[in-house]
Amino acid sequence: MKLKALLSLLPLMLLSLSVSAESLRIGMPAPGQVPFLWQDESGVYRGIYADTLQQIAQQLNIELEYIPLSQARLVAHFLQGEVDVEAGVSPLEQDSPGLEAVSLYSQPYGLVNEVIIYRPEFSFPAFVLSDLKGLRVATVRGAGVPDYIAREDFASQIQVARRVSRGWNDVGLMKEAAALHYQRSLTLDYQISLPYASNPVVFRLHRSKAPLLEEINRVIAQLKRDGTLDEIICNYLCGTQ
Repeated sequence: MKLKALLSLLPLMLLSLSVSAESLRIGMPAPGQVPFLWQDESGVYRGIYADTLQQIAQQLNIELEYIPLSQARLVAHFLQGEVDVEAGVSPLEQDSPGLEAVSLYSQPYGLVNEVIIYRPEFSFPAFVLSDLKGLRVATVRGAGVPDYIAREDFASQIQVARRVSRGWNDVGLMKEAAALHYQRSLTLDYQISLPYASNPVVFRLHRSKAPLLEEINRVIAQLKRDGTLDEIICNYLCGTQ
């Protein structure tokens, strides 16, 4: 009888465990940022940030829920506590007081290099932004660049890459990982400069999830030590995806 009683309670015990399981809502800038974080045609979330988050989730037994949002809505949802994590945040950027008040930051899990892309026949003297004066520079809308640059804003980095490859813009500013990914996967015709800026990236964690921060940092440190972070990056940048 005791065994039967225990078996009858098992479904309720499993339900209780599933209800109490920790989960994190991940804000994903729509329509995605290849090769960092995007949803592929089969509905799977992929990218350097997605794979890193998956490693963390597996080790901490956490469920991940991705919420695609525009960048402005992502920030608004984070402020309201409706998003728990934003990936790819630079700790060097200054946040608004309201955002800073509800934010905690993981230890860095990578570097994002900013580069200049340009047509192969274009004679480029040096890899500094001051050399771009007088040129038509393709940039992603919202990216921070000096006022002296004659920028032309576009919705995504793939648009920047394609415009420079086709000669519609002299040069473009974008992230090195995206420049490499599109150059190889789409066979685009441009050169990539050495980085003109490098920024560490972290996960922004809502303060309501503060108890998880120490464990997330522990897993990030482990992923660095065992080379998993390097493998994730190479999976997207060492070949064609």
